[in-house]
Amino acid sequence: MVNTRILEQRLGWRSSDPDKMPEPPTRPIGHAPMLQGRVQQAERTAPSRGPRGLAVADAWDRLPTTDLTAEALIARSGLVPAIDRGAVAGAAFDQFRTQLMRVLKSNDWRRIGITSPKRGAGRSFFAAGLAASVARLENLRVLLIDADLQAPGLAEIFDTAAPGPLEAVLTGQTDPETHLLRIGNGLAVAMNDTVIPYGAELLLAPDAILALRAMYDLLAPDVVVFDMPPLLNDTVSQALLPQLDAVLLISDGKANTGAEIIECERLLEGQVPVIGIALNKSEDRDTRPASRRRF
Repeated sequence: MVNTRILEQRLGWRSSDPDKMPEPPTRPIGHAPMLQGRVQQAERTAPSRGPRGLAVADAWDRLPTTDLTAEALIARSGLVPAIDRGAVAGAAFDQFRTQLMRVLKSNDWRRIGITSPKRGAGRSFFAAGLAASVARLENLRVLLIDADLQAPGLAEIFDTAAPGPLEAVLTGQTDPETHLLRIGNGLAVAMNDTVIPYGAELLLAPDAILALRAMYDLLAPDVVVFDMPPLLNDTVSQALLPQLDAVLLISDGKANTGAEIIECERLLEGQVPVIGIALNKSEDRDTRPASRRRF
């Protein structure tokens, strides 16, 4: 049995009146919860001036660049629609960006995972479009990571050769700054050109956690977007969850079912918040005559 009187005394739950039940203290808890293996966030309000700000700006300037820009980003491969500012998809991403940044700011979130129930829902396209849209804001910097280790796709979407295997960075063999590619002024992309068969084991290793921390420390991004593999039947996504602040679920409007969405929500429950569910590959068409389409 537990001696509750001794426990109350050690916890500081003591009452001056012996006839009254002791009450828990109202002072705030002095520690912060931490998930095992989680990369802790760097200071969000990093000074734009001073040694730290100059070091971050210099790191961005030293990244290899491409002729693509976040302001006029057109997927040259032709696999996905254009996501530049003037395109239909680009305008939709800009509208979504406004809502997303409000949620991130109010919750003090930074690292967002883009996933889906199964493959083919357009995760990589959505991750690239969202990252480019946020990077179009002059005061924000974005880091986009190709975290689908079994089927990397960002290099193909951008029609740009990846600097090499991302595994070399995650295992500490290569410095992050030699692998990152800068698009425009505020978008850095960590691409991958080699399939990693045992990605979950790699991401759970201490070297991978330290490598992700090194990327954050180097670039101090305002937003980090992970292009994740599907959530169902893929262990890599589960291994990534401790490194995320929130998840955005992409649903294929022509293939995914309600049961699959519910299963994804069950897997994420208690682990990481779900920002929302974005419906892709679906068009809502008004069947009414043109003269009646007023609302």
